[in-house]
Amino acid sequence: MDEEEFDSLMQSRPLELYDAMQLDARSRRRAALAAALWGSTSEDLQRQFLAPYPEIPAGFELADFRALHRSVQTISGRLNDPRNAWLSPALAASRTIVVGSERFTVLEARSEVVRRAAEHLEEH
Repeated sequence: MDEEEFDSLMQSRPLELYDAMQLDARSRRRAALAAALWGSTSEDLQRQFLAPYPEIPAGFELADFRALHRSVQTISGRLNDPRNAWLSPALAASRTIVVGSERFTVLEARSEVVRRAAEHLEEH
């Protein structure tokens, strides 16, 4: 396969200003949802994690929760990738949330809060 054949298969177009603005808007929306859902302190996150279902912030749709969950899963996957072993010290030092005899990293707790919030929205 030569470069021309490869390019024809990709069917892509150059990134334009509008595309960058759309990506920025989606990223900002996910960040706003994350802040609203997880709070600003570890106590806020723990309260959401321990609740029967998380408090759902107003102004967001199910698609927003799914997009945030995908982002958290992507980050988690990259952090657990053996090629990123140099991140291990940072992960070991991360805070944990304790529920009974189980311990969850902050990233695991955030992922679970988003998942349960999306599940709650689907059901209601």
